[in-house]
Amino acid sequence: MLIKNGTLILPDRLLRADLRICGGIIAEIGKDLTDSTIIDASGLYIAPGLVDIHTHGGGGADFMDADTDAFDTALRFHAKNGTTSLLPTTLTAPKAPILQMVSHARERMNRAPEDRARVLGVHAEGPYLSVKNKGAQPEAHLMIPARDGYDWLIENRDVIKTVTLSPELDGAAEMCAALTAAGILPCGGHDAGSKPEILPAIAAGLRHCTHLWCAMSTVAMIDGTRYAGLCEIGLTRDDMTAEIIGDGYHMPPELVQIAYRCKGADRLCIVSDCLRAGGMPDDGRLWALGSDGLQQFVVDGGVGRLPDRTRLAGSIQPLSRMVKNFVDDCKIPLTDAVRMASLTPASIIGKADKVGSIAVGKCADLCIFTPTLTVHKVMLDGTFI
Repeated sequence: MLIKNGTLILPDRLLRADLRICGGIIAEIGKDLTDSTIIDASGLYIAPGLVDIHTHGGGGADFMDADTDAFDTALRFHAKNGTTSLLPTTLTAPKAPILQMVSHARERMNRAPEDRARVLGVHAEGPYLSVKNKGAQPEAHLMIPARDGYDWLIENRDVIKTVTLSPELDGAAEMCAALTAAGILPCGGHDAGSKPEILPAIAAGLRHCTHLWCAMSTVAMIDGTRYAGLCEIGLTRDDMTAEIIGDGYHMPPELVQIAYRCKGADRLCIVSDCLRAGGMPDDGRLWALGSDGLQQFVVDGGVGRLPDRTRLAGSIQPLSRMVKNFVDDCKIPLTDAVRMASLTPASIIGKADKVGSIAVGKCADLCIFTPTLTVHKVMLDGTFI
């Protein structure tokens, strides 16, 4: 198959070129190529399939529902919206339901994606989070590393790729060291720490910040001394990456610009943090966060909120819409906005050799955008879905 006359969105530039797909792989990029099967992409942008490393569900399903139908529903929702690879993300819960979700993810990792986003692993968001900045995470199930242990996460290192934890918790630095040794990326988030409490975790391997500014420590005066929080530390350290929710509700354009200028497109990625209500009508109904129903949310004004409207619960937008938000509202260059939703997240989790950019030898996963950055077509493993 040959895709002709489109504009390829590469990590560092736009390129008018032809794209040959063979056996589910990008086989050739060039000019004036020929083939028996030709797709005319005149006037369209051809982006790599998007990569979301923090998403809870969509289409009415939560990955924590941990059954085949829920996974199928959520993975199809993201795939049809241009996200071709993702990390299903847990919610704070007891070990058993988290491990049940991990088991379903493992099964998906070993199957061809077909019309569903490919599962690259799992992002465990919690349960080692602070009470103060738990956000919408259920407080009843929060754990402390030194008290509750974490071997069960490391035992599932074949699936769990990232773990969000609060670096100031007792035993967090030791946990970061153990995760790093197991090949799992420790991420800081939902924390209430200050610089002296955070630095030991960074020294032990914490290298990523989960959803900047959202349920995250920031500058604070403690005993007459002003300390940076995780947000400022993550923004200013060159050895750390970060993610930001791009729905236009969690972060105003000014904060997006600050993060972009501090980190650059190679160390800042866009995440959807999409809830089960992604793509569903804004009709006032109550939705469950996770599977146990302890925490609910409502869609109000285009975003998930706790029922009392005191906090945001998560987004309802897919990653492709957030790319458009970054370009239109935050004035981020198109190449960088796409990179932050594809190559950068793939690189953060060590999957850039297979997905995340248009390059010969990589999976033929594509998100084809119209000139106004709406999704026109999606290709997954060399097949349009």
